[in-house]
Amino acid sequence: MKTLRITLPIGRTFFQAALSLLVFCAALELFAQTPVSKFLFPRVSYGSSHPHFEIQLSRLRDRYAKEGKIDCIFIGNSQVLYGIDPSIVEQVYQEKTGRSIRCQNFGLGGLTPLTSGPLSKMLIRNFHPSLIVFETGVLDYSPSSMEGTDESIMSSPWMKYQLGDFSLDGWLYENSYAFRMVAGIDRTLKYIEESNTHIEWNGHAELSGQTSTSIEDQVKFFETALNTLEITDRQVGGLESLLSLNSSEVQVVIIETPTHPTFYQIKRRVRNLYPTFESMLISKTSQAGADLWLTRAEIEFPVEEWHDLAHLNEEGAANFSRQIGYFLSNVYMPRQSNNP
Repeated sequence: MKTLRITLPIGRTFFQAALSLLVFCAALELFAQTPVSKFLFPRVSYGSSHPHFEIQLSRLRDRYAKEGKIDCIFIGNSQVLYGIDPSIVEQVYQEKTGRSIRCQNFGLGGLTPLTSGPLSKMLIRNFHPSLIVFETGVLDYSPSSMEGTDESIMSSPWMKYQLGDFSLDGWLYENSYAFRMVAGIDRTLKYIEESNTHIEWNGHAELSGQTSTSIEDQVKFFETALNTLEITDRQVGGLESLLSLNSSEVQVVIIETPTHPTFYQIKRRVRNLYPTFESMLISKTSQAGADLWLTRAEIEFPVEEWHDLAHLNEEGAANFSRQIGYFLSNVYMPRQSNNP
């Protein structure tokens, strides 16, 4: 006796749809890695809302892929981004020591000590530098520091994934160029006229001449911004986290942020707080066995080398970078590594 059987095509349809999706994803992944794709979609995303983080990471990844190991990475806020030219540091270092060195600027606007440790762990894990140089100043440790910037970096699923917090999107950001490309389409559109594109291949950006904003208006801005000024345990703890990475494999060096001649005239509290800041840096670096360069006592940049009260212009950056090259020639020797 025959039994009527009705077979629904659901299983086959599902299989065909899944296969089509798989083929589409594979094709998209292949396309995403072509020069055409990288030209059409120059911005990729790692899930961060920070305006500099992803372009700095892309610059570093591109250079690492082309040249291999990066010896030295500079981290800090926009004063690092605009104030240190790695090419000049490399040149001076080689002139002084006869040894070559590869340096990259990873300055991020608003970065504070709080995030310097996790950021350095990520850089060490992915790019294997033997030297991390952190530039920091007295204002970095106050409650009014830009902690929103820290959140914009640390909330990235990719960044969390790098630090051991697994998630599917973190894994996709790490392993799929297509995922990073699609996620970065809005950034390509949003920042198409943004000045982030002026960040060079070595992570450095230039500020030309001097700002049109008057000194008086800049002073007013800082008087408001510096309403609360102190050395907080939270930010000091961030510095300690960074210094804990100092080892036989990775050397951590701290450099004090240069200051404009007018800066310490803005508020008496800034001047009064400086000795506490200086003492803290000496104590923490000494405990960690790390090198420290207190620049205020040794360098005074002329007014024409400042873009504004906080940032060196291209002439000031060249001057500072030469002096960093001299300083590093006395405290750092590139280390052999089995990493590429």
